[in-house]
Amino acid sequence: MRSTVNVPAGLRVVSGGTMIPGNQELVTAFERWLLGTDRMDGTIALRMRHVVDLACRVELTTATEDELHDILADRRGLAAETRKSMLASWRVYFGWALRRGHRRDDPTVEMKSIRVPVRVPRVAADGDIELALSRASDLHRAMVMLPRYAGLRLEEIARSHSDHRDGDMLRVLGKGNKERVVGLNEPLLAALRTLERDHSGYYFPGLRGEHMHKMSVNKIITRITGWNPHSLRHACATQAYRETGDLRAVQDMLGHASLATTQRYLHLDADIRRRVAAATIIRRERSKLAA
Repeated sequence: MRSTVNVPAGLRVVSGGTMIPGNQELVTAFERWLLGTDRMDGTIALRMRHVVDLACRVELTTATEDELHDILADRRGLAAETRKSMLASWRVYFGWALRRGHRRDDPTVEMKSIRVPVRVPRVAADGDIELALSRASDLHRAMVMLPRYAGLRLEEIARSHSDHRDGDMLRVLGKGNKERVVGLNEPLLAALRTLERDHSGYYFPGLRGEHMHKMSVNKIITRITGWNPHSLRHACATQAYRETGDLRAVQDMLGHASLATTQRYLHLDADIRRRVAAATIIRRERSKLAA
């Protein structure tokens, strides 16, 4: 027999919404622990969704590696990124349960990470962005420029604040509450100054003094440009690397923990690939070709 679970607001439980008896207390304790960490709200919500869903399928105190593999097998219809995220959430939960004495083992330790196919990123077309900027309001211009000219993520755009700007530098609170500083080019700096003349505080205010929700930002940018904000971020990274050739600087701008992640963001066109190939030719052979 199962008891009905009070699923955290905004979370959809894949397996139906009923929790196996005995799991509720563990899930609640895990959520309290998560809320005390420095993880972003979106990350906490994602981890809780996956753990609540798991708690509706297995007993958390006795779940085995085989049971977890069976669940992943049932989810083969989902994208590899989704299943990889599910496994990451399970690792966080069972690691916590082991440290707190709720488990004697961690069933995820021997599970292999799920490989995600590397895909060519979709990069927002400059012409579409230029057209959108020419027609947009001051507020929407700044909103589009932040991912395209500074590489900000959705939540970083929503939370951007006038107090975080120091001249042509903007302090950004990114994933895991990690802080970084990004440079502002002249058009973006002018756009933010225009907003500051009208109001201080969050550049994109929401209700009751809070910032606009990130999904509202997503809808606005997608509607006026025809591209999602992530595609603008890819375009920003690609042009920054094309112009500077400095992968480390692009990594710093985007707030990536690893260079490998930054490399996946870059859309290298055929011309760049040809230049790279040409650069590998032995100098003596290169001289023969030039003759």
